[in-house]
Amino acid sequence: MKKTFCLLLVVFSRLIFSQTELKALINIKIDTFSVKEYNPDEIPKEFRKIYIEFGYGDHAIINPKEVEVLKNAVIKSIDLVYTKFPKDQDLSDLNRRRIEYLHLLCPSIFNNTMTKWSIITQTNCISEKKAKSLYHGFVVIYRPAATAESIAEEIFSLENCWKNKLVKDSSVLKIFIRNKWENITVVSDLTGSMSPYLSQLFLWYKLTFLTKDFSEFIFFNDGDMKSDNIKKPGKTGGVYYCKSTNRDTVFKTAINCMRRGYGGDIQENNIEAIILAINKNPNLKEVILIADNWAPMRDYYLMSQIKIPVHVIICGLIPGMPINTEYLDLARNTKGSIHTVEDDISQLIYIAEGKVIQIGGFEYKIIGGRFTKIRRS
Repeated sequence: MKKTFCLLLVVFSRLIFSQTELKALINIKIDTFSVKEYNPDEIPKEFRKIYIEFGYGDHAIINPKEVEVLKNAVIKSIDLVYTKFPKDQDLSDLNRRRIEYLHLLCPSIFNNTMTKWSIITQTNCISEKKAKSLYHGFVVIYRPAATAESIAEEIFSLENCWKNKLVKDSSVLKIFIRNKWENITVVSDLTGSMSPYLSQLFLWYKLTFLTKDFSEFIFFNDGDMKSDNIKKPGKTGGVYYCKSTNRDTVFKTAINCMRRGYGGDIQENNIEAIILAINKNPNLKEVILIADNWAPMRDYYLMSQIKIPVHVIICGLIPGMPINTEYLDLARNTKGSIHTVEDDISQLIYIAEGKVIQIGGFEYKIIGGRFTKIRRS
């Protein structure tokens, strides 16, 4: 059973403000649930599961080396699982120390607002012996960070698609079919796990080549393997431009972009790539951005430099997942639109401060000029 949100705020004000140096870093929203015994959710395709254990009544993680695989990974969800025993004892301080210990081992997993956090209390224990027999620890569902090997596999898949016009997914194709864009510039994220969507873009490009639907392409990889600590918003690099007049040149440019870099941390240089598109073509009227819903923008605060509409195609959206509010902000602030496999959402610019909009089973509110997810509808 899910507990009230007000209780959560009390628990997490203690977590956030208990230590000054952690105030800005551990700033997460957590749901709390009570169950008899914990059973983890099924894992979506392309994701994996890891168990990070701590002892009954203890905060220290028993298998800290397991945490290393989470560096630069996309974290779907983190469950903190424990037993409420003794039943009359307040264990919130113990759970706070457990979260702080995890943060000490891998602070980067706390940076993505798309991660779903839960504290799950197991209640099927009438004795200390029974409580100790139940699982205690974090359960993390994650998409592994890209590697040279995984990128090589993605390139192989793209080459097969390019030669044989075969795709395993049709979500991006459906969006292009619904929307009659002409003479467009496409800006596309080419970091890890984007190949299924890129293959659809290439297929549509080949099918419409003679109609001149596409004008130019910008591909970006967030820095050409540059170390994360020297990446600067707007100057990260790893951005590749080509005109659409030669099909093989477009494909080779994309493959070169993938080989030169595949991300690093989870942030991406979307705005930098869009600004390059505008600088390359001063007469550009609008941009199509193909974005990974899991990835926040490294250069979010530079979006005020964009003066033309950006139409954002959201990739990686899975059932029960909200749209990344940074992309909603980008579409609204540029008078653009949001596109998913099911919906085309425009007119976002007309949503006033304090108003609420429902998109894909979630409600969002404009607070301080930005979208904020407030609840599931």
